Amino acid sequence: MLNDASVIHGSGGPTATLLEPFVLNAEIVLSNRMVMAPCTRNRSEIDLAPTRGAISHYAARAEAGLIITEGTIVSKEAQGGPGTPGIFTDSQVRRWAEVVSAVHERGGKIFCQLWHLGRMAHSFYSGTTPLAPSAVLDVTKHRGDRYYDFTHEMPRPMSRGNIARTLSDYALCAANARRAGFDGIEIHGANGYLPEQFLRQHTNKRTDEWGGSAQNRARFLIDVVDACAAEIGHERVGVRVSPAAHFAEMEFTPGDEDALIAVLEAMSSRPIAYVHTGVDDDIDYDYLGGKSTAFLRRHFDGTLIGCGAYTPDTASMALAEVRFDLAAFGRLFLANADLVAKVRSAAALTPYSRQVFEALR
Repeated sequence: MLNDASVIHGSGGPTATLLEPFVLNAEIVLSNRMVMAPCTRNRSEIDLAPTRGAISHYAARAEAGLIITEGTIVSKEAQGGPGTPGIFTDSQVRRWAEVVSAVHERGGKIFCQLWHLGRMAHSFYSGTTPLAPSAVLDVTKHRGDRYYDFTHEMPRPMSRGNIARTLSDYALCAANARRAGFDGIEIHGANGYLPEQFLRQHTNKRTDEWGGSAQNRARFLIDVVDACAAEIGHERVGVRVSPAAHFAEMEFTPGDEDALIAVLEAMSSRPIAYVHTGVDDDIDYDYLGGKSTAFLRRHFDGTLIGCGAYTPDTASMALAEVRFDLAAFGRLFLANADLVAKVRSAAALTPYSRQVFEALR
């Protein structure tokens, strides 16, 4: 992880690979291989539209080959934290359209990350008991919420009707994203949120067609992809997944990897835009036989976005070794709106700090 006190340097020669154009598919060509990773900002209006500050925030980073927005909830019941925007109402779509227009005016490409927190949602924000694959409660404290101190709630197991409605919520939000002008969407299937809760055995105790076997546990995420693609096309749908059980009280049970492999095999047979690594640090895990991104590369044939504490130097090396195709940077893009220009000129990079987050608009 980045040391907040460090000074990070770009290096023009070794990082030249990052600046190469990349053909994502017949619909989308990226100006370079640098991706702005989704970074939660906890800033939205009362109606959960992004603030006007989001317009300048994303426009300032439009030189990235691709921007992926902060997690954007697909329904009110999906909310589990303060200030998280949505894209399920007209007012939210209108504000996002302003964001997208500002990015496009600067020549950028931008995907909206669609987010459902599942059991990590909370009635304090959503107004209803959270939904999840199964009624599993692991912890007593909510994750690091500095605004309000409360305990997790036992989630409601999703009925077939709940599942069908949630799939419709994703599809509606994918259509809304295109209506707002987004180039595509990314399904947040990582970091312990609803799709990953279906994949892992300790949070999915179901005995119906949505649980049990690896293929059944993979079904929800695959169906989310297909529901969104039915609205906007597979080529405009990306997926973020976490091979490592590292966040939001996730834990690894032998056999969990089989459900993710089933997802990746299904994605390999569809012309989706990409798969994106969802980890804070792309390190080795014994149960994966190496790094998360390497696991994805072994099981997915399409475009792979690597993420996880990479610097421009280490990312460029990984690109040269074809470990992944595009390199995502989160905190570095927060601290350096002009990250692409700094990499191009080999200028020193501003390190991320909490003060950087507090200064966001």
